[in-house]
Amino acid sequence: MIAQLEGVLSEKTPIRIILDVNGVGYELLIPISTFDKMGEVGSKVKLLTYLHVREDILQLFGFSTLQEKRMFAHLISVAGIGPKLALGILSGRTVGDLTRSIVNGDTANLTQLSGVGKKTAQRILIELRDKLAKEITAGELAPASDELLSNVKVEEAVLALVSLGHNRNTAESILLKVVGAEPDLALDELIKRALQNI
Repeated sequence: MIAQLEGVLSEKTPIRIILDVNGVGYELLIPISTFDKMGEVGSKVKLLTYLHVREDILQLFGFSTLQEKRMFAHLISVAGIGPKLALGILSGRTVGDLTRSIVNGDTANLTQLSGVGKKTAQRILIELRDKLAKEITAGELAPASDELLSNVKVEEAVLALVSLGHNRNTAESILLKVVGAEPDLALDELIKRALQNI
């Protein structure tokens, strides 16, 4: 699976970019929030990615932060929400605003988003409300964590811990504490410290 890409931005629109990675152009669909953080064409870009596989197509989606990527994964897990609608939802609200709307059961706010009717909004609340409430309780959606969650080293450490059988939310929470205290740790040391605290 392609977890991240780093290369030169060769084309960009508010919903799609082409990233040149060593001569190979990758097309990525992106939310507006990621587009807003992009540099100009020709600049270096690093994005977290999600590879969506269907029978007839492979699509890459790009995100500037881990929070965006995780919310995208949450949204497409809801019955009736495909990747394009999930991108539209992410483009219409920040992750923090979207999370608050879901946790607070704010159907009216969700139905203001393009493509989200009352039934879809209710499905989002039913399937994601408790899950996101737990993440807020764990402190993973706090604004101070946003920059750390976008850190590729943190994401690699999370994947390493998950591959060892640890819960993703627990791994992220512990890694954020470790990185917050010692931001310059090498990846292997970061994983060791996290393992000592799990």
